Amino acid sequence: MSSVRRVLLTIALGTAIGAGPAVAAPAMAEPWHNNNNDRSVELAALMTGRGVVGEQADSNGWGAVNVRVRSNGRICWSYWIRNVEDPENINIYIGRRGNPNSANDVEVELDDDGSIGRGCTRISRNVARQLMWRPSSFNVQADGDDGAIRGQLRYNGNNNNGNW
Repeated sequence: MSSVRRVLLTIALGTAIGAGPAVAAPAMAEPWHNNNNDRSVELAALMTGRGVVGEQADSNGWGAVNVRVRSNGRICWSYWIRNVEDPENINIYIGRRGNPNSANDVEVELDDDGSIGRGCTRISRNVARQLMWRPSSFNVQADGDDGAIRGQLRYNGNNNNGNW
């Protein structure tokens, strides 16, 4: 699927579910645009069973995650998951599209379980920088009783150094 078609599909899906800007199409923008020492970047992923590699995929499950990473190592997120029975182990893994995830690949543990969640935590500055500069090298995966869903992280367009 071409990137233009993927962006249009993401916008249509976000509009259809009423999420609007929460599932906005990712823009290929610079991670930051000022000289502030507290730089941040907003990332997003649309999760489905199609991206799961090397384990059972949930064929009808889907969800979205929004992440803000700051250069000082603070990371905040919000997510929601639909049609996944008992979602658990919602994590950010290092791994490009097509690479299977393992427990050793977990970079950020977002939540133990739940269909809706949000929070903040601290990560190493090195991992924060990697997320900010190469988001497509990371994915978000949620496991469930009937399979997993996964999506690659991308820039979410509104990289404005705002406060959470």
